[in-house]
Amino acid sequence: MNIHKIIHNNFSIAILKMESATNYSLLIKDSQIIEDIINDEHKSHFRQQQLLAARYLLQELSNDSKPYIINYSKHGKPFIKDTDWEISISHTKDFIALILSKDKKVGLDIEVLNDRIFKIEKKFLRDDEKEFINLNHYLEQLYIIWSTKETLYKIYEKGGLIFKENLKVHPFDYVSKGILQADIITKDFQKTFMVNYERVDNLIIVYAMED
Repeated sequence: MNIHKIIHNNFSIAILKMESATNYSLLIKDSQIIEDIINDEHKSHFRQQQLLAARYLLQELSNDSKPYIINYSKHGKPFIKDTDWEISISHTKDFIALILSKDKKVGLDIEVLNDRIFKIEKKFLRDDEKEFINLNHYLEQLYIIWSTKETLYKIYEKGGLIFKENLKVHPFDYVSKGILQADIITKDFQKTFMVNYERVDNLIIVYAMED
């Protein structure tokens, strides 16, 4: 498997481009941890392969032989059963990514650059964010802003955030790999996060960790 990895001191990321000819269930060392996926007749074959690929990436990042199972909270946040580890999962088209931390809340979003994002631009882009976007990199910065807000939404995990009101990205200049600041702002919670982003070919990768 061609897995792109990003390794930091407190977390690790694995990104995989899925292949239609690959049966990801065959890559899982302990078949018992995927019985819930294999036996779920309500999920499409592609969705099953996505879930299996996520568990394969977890297997690759965990660096031990224990059979870890991914469950989901009522807000859709993935967690690893019977551990204190923190994860976040993202998928777009045939790409899937997973970030793993053993002690910090993390968030992750990946997107393939595509001009379809212009159709939803007004739903998430604030006026003060639009002011600092460089027209020469409008598409890239637009995706980075969107993915930053997706990432913070996943870290917050309580749900109910409105992207234009509760999530704010600070001004940043586009580079192919950089760091920006962004806020979660609610009536009861306010915090600034350092958010990492990078472009790999036509893929935007955004991730953050809560201090």
